[in-house]
Amino acid sequence: MSRAPTAPGPEPTPLLGAIPQLLRFGRDSIGTAGRLFAQYGPVASIVRAPAHIMSPRGKFVVVVNGAALNREVLTQHERYKMYALPGSFYPEESDIAHARTSAGKHGRATAERLRPVQRTLTGLFHVNGDEHRRHRRLLQPAFNKTRIDVYRDDMVALTTRMLDEWRVGEERDVHADMTELTLRIATKTLFGEDAGERGVSLARMMQQWLITMFSPGMLLRLDVKGLPYHRWLDLTRRIDDETAAILRDKQAAVARRAPPGPIAADMLSMLIAARDEDGSALAEDDLIGHTGVIFAAGHETSTNALAWTLFLLAEHPAVANELVAELASVLHGDAPTVEQLGKLPFLDAVVKESMRVLPPVPLHPRIVAEDHELGGHFLPKDTELFLSIFHMHHDRAIFAEPNRFDPARWSRIKPSVYEYNPFSAGPRMCIGAAFATMEIKIALAMLLQRFRVERTPGARIDRRVAITMAPKHGLPMLVRRNDGEWAAARRSLPAVRGNLREIIDLP
Repeated sequence: MSRAPTAPGPEPTPLLGAIPQLLRFGRDSIGTAGRLFAQYGPVASIVRAPAHIMSPRGKFVVVVNGAALNREVLTQHERYKMYALPGSFYPEESDIAHARTSAGKHGRATAERLRPVQRTLTGLFHVNGDEHRRHRRLLQPAFNKTRIDVYRDDMVALTTRMLDEWRVGEERDVHADMTELTLRIATKTLFGEDAGERGVSLARMMQQWLITMFSPGMLLRLDVKGLPYHRWLDLTRRIDDETAAILRDKQAAVARRAPPGPIAADMLSMLIAARDEDGSALAEDDLIGHTGVIFAAGHETSTNALAWTLFLLAEHPAVANELVAELASVLHGDAPTVEQLGKLPFLDAVVKESMRVLPPVPLHPRIVAEDHELGGHFLPKDTELFLSIFHMHHDRAIFAEPNRFDPARWSRIKPSVYEYNPFSAGPRMCIGAAFATMEIKIALAMLLQRFRVERTPGARIDRRVAITMAPKHGLPMLVRRNDGEWAAARRSLPAVRGNLREIIDLP
């Protein structure tokens, strides 16, 4: 048995051990982490007992908060490693071998059903060390500034299509609308025009895959029809098959464009064509894993950033009016060009502040690769570690009145990348950060020049935190014409109901 971490934390219960505290963390990771930091300090054990959340190999779980600790974890790539997105459901070769030999025909069938999990939605999350550096180097050309600027026209066209469907006076779930928008942008920019509805269908399967993976029934890891784990394995197989089919069609198209033909503008064509210094390319398994992660991560975080920003603007009329005035003065009703995005400082401040107050990914996970000491506490190998980006973003020493939505603060402060890092930092900073930021700014600029939105009076706004932080019940809002009446609309509404009020200050 490994030596336990010295990080303090609550003791296990006499009968149920670590389970109650793990369930508390699963239900409310932000609130639970906040209580642990307040009681035990910036490096705290979720429970002083063996436990795991991310990895089946995990031995203990700690939460960490603070800029210096962020720097140490995020820059020491070899010591603090990433893990595949399926987390504890990711099967190692030994797991597959055990399944194949332990239960006869049924075991062999389950072993084969585990194979697609090894490459579905893994990508950069699953590789470490030199392998990660190689993969990132091959992926980087698809995300450089020149390439991202090319995607601007697609973002504008798809945002226009969405807004043309909105009608003044109707109620819309803006979280669902932003999900649809970012799904279609991800589909178009990743797969290109030729994937069409196939890409959208694949995106919906990926959404259901993530929702199922975080359902309580997944604790019963039984491959039995009718149970969530069985449905999840079915979805994994379907995602794997469809991604492979799209990939092979794209490979054939790339081959037809072989020199002297140009590489298509979509990301997948670029990934297929990417070559290392020795001429090697990404293997099919790697391409499928990267495609899934780029697709899933490429819309989920943007969706939540857009939805939360619209909610915060509706609750803060003075900020909304200042932003709308800036958009009108620079854009005059048009969609922003790439150059104009750099001339909208208040839009930039609004987006930064929204992702500070309500970071789309509030916790960044790592696994300790070797026995080590962090913040004066011993952490054994295979300790699971969660950096709390939410609590770093709400540190009073860095951000005055940290629970208040105040975009104007960005004209006075310049935090380091370890104090403010919605896209992480260091060697594993999100490769799609620039893409997501441009997408969010374009959608907001276009929407706010055409419409004003206001919270539906009876709406309850609760947070749901899995990998990302989203509104639990959607975000119902009323669509109004762009009449500037943000303040009057806000005065007529009752106070916000729901647990979002626990983590931010609202009027």
